[in-house]
Amino acid sequence: MNFSSLFSAHGNTVYLSGADGWKSPTFKAFLQPLRYKNKLYQQGDYTPIGINKNDVYLYLGPADHDLTKLNSFHRIHDNDENKYMIDRAEKIKFDNKTLYIWAIIRKTTEGDI
Repeated sequence: MNFSSLFSAHGNTVYLSGADGWKSPTFKAFLQPLRYKNKLYQQGDYTPIGINKNDVYLYLGPADHDLTKLNSFHRIHDNDENKYMIDRAEKIKFDNKTLYIWAIIRKTTEGDI
């Protein structure tokens, strides 16, 4: 299974950065908003009609950009100049090979740590 070609063909252009000024080369990944009611991976206030918290996204990206090794000071940037912090990241494996990286990310502003 080759997910890299799928990301390259259909993904959003993104790059990673660190607080020390480090930047990765650009690459392609999927970023999709999460709008599901009462999911455990979302933080926020629950209301009778669902969760009251925006800006939570699903990230699916290539295995060679391993978000599981990054800390809370790293950010994901997209072409719209949005910045995202990583809430949770996992390697998705099959037959002992990492196929892609799955993560829950949150849109952030410059003042967020």
